[in-house]
Amino acid sequence: MLVVITLAALAAAAGFGAIAWQVVREDRARSRARVAALAAAIDSAPAAPGAVAGVQPLFDGERQTAAHSPVLLKVAGGFAVAVLLILGIAFTIDQDASDVADTSVAQLHVDPSLELISMRHEREGDTLTITGLVRNHGSTSADHITAVVFTFDRDGGFVASGRAPLDFRLLAPGDESPFRVAIPHVTDVGRYRVSFRTDAGVIRHVDRRTMQASAN
Repeated sequence: MLVVITLAALAAAAGFGAIAWQVVREDRARSRARVAALAAAIDSAPAAPGAVAGVQPLFDGERQTAAHSPVLLKVAGGFAVAVLLILGIAFTIDQDASDVADTSVAQLHVDPSLELISMRHEREGDTLTITGLVRNHGSTSADHITAVVFTFDRDGGFVASGRAPLDFRLLAPGDESPFRVAIPHVTDVGRYRVSFRTDAGVIRHVDRRTMQASAN
């Protein structure tokens, strides 16, 4: 994006430069035409007392050139302001992109994460109860974590869900907490899935049970 905006600024600079050059050429042509016209008029008219031939046309030409100088200054000023504005926008966009990238990287490093240490289930009548233990594996404390369990039948269809907060409200880095989720009125359950959430959204977790089973 910064490269594109820089190229656009250079193109604008070239365009303004061409306009300024064209204005200068036209200004000089008009000045020469006025000088020639005045010289012709003076040559054909009687000289005033004390007048010197050739002095008045030269003075008029300089005055005309000086009169058009503010136009050139305005063109040059507009060119400079336009280039500075484009470059300012480019650097602002680049800085905003850098800030967003830095924020994303920082958030990636500080987001809490959980390790699922253990989990089991038991039935009592038509109630399915899932219990387990999680550890805060992140670098920041996690607050108000809720365990959410989804149950599915043997064909993969959704049956019911349940949720409950962890036993410990606040988990500092390295702390552990048990959880217990009871889902009533379910009979045909083939499998279930657990996730963990806060008010900000889902907390990613790693199933350490699978790693422990593979190590054994």
